[in-house]
Amino acid sequence: MIQNGAILSILAGKVTTPVLFRLLAHCPLTDRAVLIEITSGPRKREGSKQPNYYCPGFVEKTWSKLLQEIDEGTIRETTIALPGWWNWSDDDIRKSYPPRDADKDSPMLESRESKLKLIQPLIKRAEEEDVDVFLQLDREATRLARQLNEHPVKMKDALHRYLAFGSVPNALLSNTPRQGAPGKPRIANEKKLGRKNAAAKAGNEALAGKALTWEDRQNLADGWLLFMRSGTNREEAYLATMGVFYSSGYELKHGVWTPNLLPAEVRPTYANFVYHGPKNDEQLAAARRLMGEGKWERDYRPLIGSATDGIVAAGQVGSIDASPIDVNLNAIFSRICPIGVGRGILVRDVRTGIYCGWHIAIGGVSTADANLAILCAATDKTELLKRYDLPYLDPQAFPPLFFQKLYSDNGELRSIEGIDANVKTLGGSIEFVQSTRADRNSVSESGHHQRHRRLDHHLEGATFGRAARRGEVLPIKNALLTRFEYVRLLLRWMYWANTQQRVPHLLTTEMLRANVEPTRIAIFRWYENNRLVRRRRIDPVLLQAKLLPSFTASVQRNGLVLHRPGTGKAVELLPHAQFNDSYLATSGLIRRALSGGNKHVTVKAHPEDLSKAYLLDIHGVHELKNTSDDVIMIHEGSIPDLCALRDSNRLQTVQTASKIDQDLSDMRAYREEEQERARQERKREQMQQAVQKKPSTDRSSVRKNQAEEKRRSLEIAAERTVNNREIDEPARSSASHAAHAPTDDTSSAARTGEAIKPELNLSNVIPLDRQQVLRKRLSQYHRSRK
Repeated sequence: MIQNGAILSILAGKVTTPVLFRLLAHCPLTDRAVLIEITSGPRKREGSKQPNYYCPGFVEKTWSKLLQEIDEGTIRETTIALPGWWNWSDDDIRKSYPPRDADKDSPMLESRESKLKLIQPLIKRAEEEDVDVFLQLDREATRLARQLNEHPVKMKDALHRYLAFGSVPNALLSNTPRQGAPGKPRIANEKKLGRKNAAAKAGNEALAGKALTWEDRQNLADGWLLFMRSGTNREEAYLATMGVFYSSGYELKHGVWTPNLLPAEVRPTYANFVYHGPKNDEQLAAARRLMGEGKWERDYRPLIGSATDGIVAAGQVGSIDASPIDVNLNAIFSRICPIGVGRGILVRDVRTGIYCGWHIAIGGVSTADANLAILCAATDKTELLKRYDLPYLDPQAFPPLFFQKLYSDNGELRSIEGIDANVKTLGGSIEFVQSTRADRNSVSESGHHQRHRRLDHHLEGATFGRAARRGEVLPIKNALLTRFEYVRLLLRWMYWANTQQRVPHLLTTEMLRANVEPTRIAIFRWYENNRLVRRRRIDPVLLQAKLLPSFTASVQRNGLVLHRPGTGKAVELLPHAQFNDSYLATSGLIRRALSGGNKHVTVKAHPEDLSKAYLLDIHGVHELKNTSDDVIMIHEGSIPDLCALRDSNRLQTVQTASKIDQDLSDMRAYREEEQERARQERKREQMQQAVQKKPSTDRSSVRKNQAEEKRRSLEIAAERTVNNREIDEPARSSASHAAHAPTDDTSSAARTGEAIKPELNLSNVIPLDRQQVLRKRLSQYHRSRK
């Protein structure tokens, strides 16, 4: 049973928002009740200057019908929250709104007491809680207002507010705290606030003075903080402040540099300095302006709450963020071919801080890279650890989790592709953290600092997160590791952070009672054993189909070859990125492409795994194996490595273009010279055989020619053997005669230095027509020796 003073929420007619009423009195005998409407907040009525809490008059209802609607649920009892300043004590009000004169009270209290005094007779009548009395109060208020020479609306407003808000005297307070922006000082737009000076009163608006902005007030507060010291009066501090913030430069006067102050009408006055200077007594006000808002928000801004507020289970909320790895990397095919600093995207559980997924991108970070990190977090890591030659690491140390909600900054995931893949298709949600509010994603931000301090900054080629200073060697010249080798080190470090790093601050009292080891994986398993891990089971094939990036591939007879990404309509095939499977032949894809159909298809592939790609069509998902014979590239390489390899080959082609062209030109010259010699010999032979019968070209003649070719080949081989033997014989004979005493027959030859010419019988070896040619060559050889 409801009592007088209850607050009722009533849905009337087509109104979707319930209206609040307070039950003032009811009479079951006469079946009547009186209610008064309550404003749920300040509202601005037509013609009023500011919002107010004005409450309409009294409303009469049928008591039985009211009870019936309560039973039906259209009316229910509720409560309201009163404005905060209505709970202030009189002392609090005097402190916020001090008296203007010593012999008077606070203007807020004076206004409240005057209204309360006006309606005091009506309040005594309302205490009777009679239905007829409440229905007559409006007429009595009008009559009383005329007697006291007050406006009837003022009397009714005070009466209605007092009764509607439960006879709270502070309900009669003015709505002053709601004026302007709550909690913020009033800033001048164009005209100067406050009373006019003498020049403005005289009509000279040019000398009216400066309308202070927020920056001006901050300058005055900083000057007060800097120059108000013991022994310095306010006038000296004011002049020093004007010289620092409001001067046009310095001028040498009598050998002393003095500041040139701006004209008085364009800088704050002494009164402004005295009033606004001490109002901001914050010790870091000047330092905040010097360090900049970004550093202030990141390092010095007071923090309220934490990133884990409202999170009670592991796997409930995840955190994803990208950060440079601060290490220059090399291409897989060369230790002296740097590819720059990679970007690491890590996925962590907000409650436990455990690392679940990762991806190292080369170049700019895109939505596809973020999706790869989410895919890694949601799938099992067994095959991935084997690929990086780390089979001894426990895959369960990186638990597979697809988070229902992800914290992300306004970067890689804030795109149509990222929202469609993770929200619309997979049913997740993304909360984009406000800029300059890294504390709301502190799990990832703190993880970046720990990774840099314990891993990245200890490797050769580290940038330390800053530009190289004067005299330092450029970090890119010290690049040592490949991306594959860095990922192996990163996996070992994340394994240590998950299983070995001590994190006692994450233990709760319940965990301490259960003797839980202070490591992230132990804490996660405690949540798992107590059924406090929220998991979403999603088909891995669906995850790959939605989160893997798409690549364009050319259809060829021997399979599909991936195109280089980011080249637009230009086709640039990647080496060692050729994939094939029997399904391509049976599906007719290759046949249609060769017969003039579509020569390009879209496939799904992981940029870090060149061993396979996925083709999606109406028949399902088909895995295509890499057919390249470069085992190292398939095992350790990635799409960025293939792009770097192609760029390196292209650069090497340009650098060696002169040598390549010269080599090809030499080969052409050799070929033409050899063919020209053969043409001359053929011409001679044709001239010799001109009188002979033209050789036949039938099959029997060809066979005879083949037999003749074999015979002539043997003769030429024998000629070469004899030539070599005859050329060597003079040298051996000369050496033999030099070792013995000369005879009469050989003395003249020895004196002239001629070698002994032995008699050579060639009739048993070579035909007669060739013997003359050989003797001619021997005579030419002996003449050249002389």
